[in-house]
Amino acid sequence: MSKPNLRKLMANLGQKLQRWPVEEWFGLVLVMLPIALLFCWGLDFHNLRRGEETNLVESARYWWTALQNYGFTPISLFDNLGRSPLPIWLISLSQIIFGQGLWGDRLLGALLNGASLPLLYWLGKELYGRRCPALLTVVVYGTAPTVVYWVRVASINSFVFPLTIAYLASALFCRRDLRGALPLGLTLSALALTNLPTAIVLLATSLLFLYWDTPRLKSSLLFWIGFILGLVPAIAWWLGHSSLPSSADLLTGIDFISGSPWPTKLRGWFWLLASAPGLIFALHAFPQAQQALHWSWARFLICQAGAYSMLVIISPWSSPSLVMPLLVVLALAAGLTLAEVRQESLTWVYPPWWRIFFLILGGCAGLGAMAVYRAYSQGNLTNWTAQDGVLTILVLVLLALTLAMTSLLLDRQRPEFINVLFWGLFVCLFLVIYTPLSYLPPRSLPDVMVSTTNQLPAGL
Repeated sequence: MSKPNLRKLMANLGQKLQRWPVEEWFGLVLVMLPIALLFCWGLDFHNLRRGEETNLVESARYWWTALQNYGFTPISLFDNLGRSPLPIWLISLSQIIFGQGLWGDRLLGALLNGASLPLLYWLGKELYGRRCPALLTVVVYGTAPTVVYWVRVASINSFVFPLTIAYLASALFCRRDLRGALPLGLTLSALALTNLPTAIVLLATSLLFLYWDTPRLKSSLLFWIGFILGLVPAIAWWLGHSSLPSSADLLTGIDFISGSPWPTKLRGWFWLLASAPGLIFALHAFPQAQQALHWSWARFLICQAGAYSMLVIISPWSSPSLVMPLLVVLALAAGLTLAEVRQESLTWVYPPWWRIFFLILGGCAGLGAMAVYRAYSQGNLTNWTAQDGVLTILVLVLLALTLAMTSLLLDRQRPEFINVLFWGLFVCLFLVIYTPLSYLPPRSLPDVMVSTTNQLPAGL
C-alpha cells in the first residue's frame, strides 16, 4: 500500500473514531481495561503447566538457542518446529522482548488477546450495527473461563483466539472493501501456521458465508488476488515442511499431542461447556437467525456456528483447538440476546429454563465448596496450604452466590442479572488466579476431581 493511500486510510479511521460519542469510549474503557488486566495479571504465579505449555516453551527456547548458535539458515524455518511454527516463533519473540521466565513465556500471548478486544467490539458493531450487542459480546467473551484460562498460558489456543477474531473481522470488512481480501488471507495464513485444521474449517465456513452474503465476491479478480497473496506464507511454509524427510502424513499427525487421557476431540467440547454461564444465552439467538436469514448477522451465525460445528464433528481431526473459534461466535450470539434483554426489559419474558440452569449451577458450586472443605479438613489435599484452601472455598462460595442471585433476578424478570452475573464471574476469575485451580493442567483436572471424590468420607 502506497503512503498516500495509507494516510488516507488512517485519516478515514480517525474520522470514524472521532464520531464515536464519549459514552461509547467510556463504556469501552470500563469494560476492556478490567478484562485486559485479568488476562495479564499474575502470569508468574504458577509454574508451567505439564503438557502443551511445557512442550511449546521448551521448543521455543531450543529453537532460539539453535538459531543463536548456528545462525539463520532456510532450514531453521522448518527444523524443530513441528506443525505449529507460529506459536513457537511468537513465544521466542516474547522471551527476547520480556526476558526468560514465566512472564516472558506468557506475556505476549496475553497482550495479543487484550489487544484483540477492541477488534472484537468492532466485529460486533459491524455485524449488528449497534453498540450494545458489541459491548456485551466483549463482556461475555472476556469473562468466559475457557478464554481466561488459555490466554494466560503459552499455548496454541492463546494465539488461536486473537487470530480467529482478526480473521472474522477481515471477512466482514472485505464485503464492502476489497482491500480486506489481503488481511483475510494473511490471518488465514497465520491460523494455518498455528493450527492447520482450524484454518481449514474456518476457510470453508467463511467462504460459504461470503458466497451467501456477498455473491459478487466470487467473480471479483481483485478479491481473489489479494486473498491468494495473503495465503502465500502458509503455502510456502507447508510446502517446505512437507519436503522434509521427517514430515509425517498430514491427516494423521497434524495434532499437537499433549498427553491427555481423555478423547481429544471430546475434550474441546468440554472446554466449551466450561464457559456455559455466559454462552448459554447464545442459544436464544439461533432460532431468531433462522427467521431472519435476509440479514447478514443471521447468515454469519448460521455459517460460523452451525456449519462450523457440523464440520468439526465430521472432520477427521481431533485437535481441541478446533472448538475454540466457536467461543468467539457464541459470544457474538450471546451479546445479541443480552442486548435485547436490556433494550426490551419491560416486554421481554425470560425463558424459565434460564432460571433453572443457573440455580442448578449455583447448587453445584455450593456442593463443590463443601467437598473441598471436607477434603481439606480431612487432610486429603496434602499439597494445599491453608491459603489455598480458604481462597478456593471463597471462590466457590462467591460463585454459588453469584449464580443463585442471577437465578433470583431471572425469576423476577429483572435485567440487572446481567451486571450481577458478569461482574461476579469477573471477581471469581480474578480470585482463581491465586488458587490451585488456575494451576491445574487440563489433562489432570478430571483425575483430580475423581481422586478428591474418592477420598471424601462416605457420609458426605
